[in-house]
Amino acid sequence: MKIKNPLHPQEITAEWITFALRAGGIINQSVARILNKEILGGGRGFLSSVVRASLDYDREEKGAPKSVVVKIEPESDTLHRFGDELNAFQREIRFYKEVASNVPIRLPILYFSVEDPPAYSIVMEDLSSYTPGDQVIGMHRGQVMATVETLAKLQAKYWNNTALEQIKWMPTTNGVGIDYQEKWGSFVEHFGSFVDKKGLEVGERLGMSIPWLEEEIEKRPKTIVHTDLREDNLLFGDPNSDEAVLILDWQLAVRSIGAFDVARIIGGSELPSERSGHQLEVLRCWYDVLVREAVRDYSWEEAVHDFRLGALQLLCFPVHFHVGFIGSEGRSMELAKAICRRVFSSAVEIDATSVLP
Repeated sequence: MKIKNPLHPQEITAEWITFALRAGGIINQSVARILNKEILGGGRGFLSSVVRASLDYDREEKGAPKSVVVKIEPESDTLHRFGDELNAFQREIRFYKEVASNVPIRLPILYFSVEDPPAYSIVMEDLSSYTPGDQVIGMHRGQVMATVETLAKLQAKYWNNTALEQIKWMPTTNGVGIDYQEKWGSFVEHFGSFVDKKGLEVGERLGMSIPWLEEEIEKRPKTIVHTDLREDNLLFGDPNSDEAVLILDWQLAVRSIGAFDVARIIGGSELPSERSGHQLEVLRCWYDVLVREAVRDYSWEEAVHDFRLGALQLLCFPVHFHVGFIGSEGRSMELAKAICRRVFSSAVEIDATSVLP
């Protein structure tokens, strides 16, 4: 009998997990039983639903995990469509299969994946022993510095080189700026009250320069860019170890300017009170790791320029995705408010529009 791949959390069954772990070569003879299922990150994940399943088995088997994390398509029809438009699940699956083993940072182990529509899914290592981030609360400066150091190690490995060229399946853009002008009015109507006057002026000016911004970014040196690098996609371990920060959720990974990720983590997640006046110090931390990891022919002045480009491109994300949050409540709305407040003020603070023609 063919196993039905889950489309909803309640459809994640012990039978399916047993099938997934056997297909992935994780177990061979034992049969899994689900002790408990827990939906993780309520209101945090945009493009997936994430479930942690605690397991036991009918017999002892070496290597059988006591729990797994399962990612499936999101419940929201709007966010489901966004994910399909961006090939989000296919991209993340290929990242874990083709990239993860080649980078010098800690990433979760992929056990199994379903790559056939409409029921995309991923079964992976449970890392819930680490401390999850909370973007609504916001990050402290030390956490941000540790994150950009980890990020730079990965990005240096794929910096404008043949290794990057070999992953042509990874796009060079998510194209979220394509409807910026079309959606700007709606964004201002529904979320403009969370952006100050100077931020709205930056957003208005950017709308006239989207084609230029995309062309300018396309000219710049490329590497792997997470693009959704925010605190909700981070786990924190021992700050004095190589596992101080774990970066999750690579559904939107692209080949583009590495400094975008720095702009995103600072602008979207760092507490503004700790961010103010220190953004270039964080950027310098990222840049110094790149240089230490043998990135050449990339000057500090170029990094600052790309950082400003990234801060402007970041503004396209809340404008593009805001329609999925109109009328939302609880944590989803609090997250939308926090993002809007932070990213526009961050762009103002670093004078990001100074790079515009």
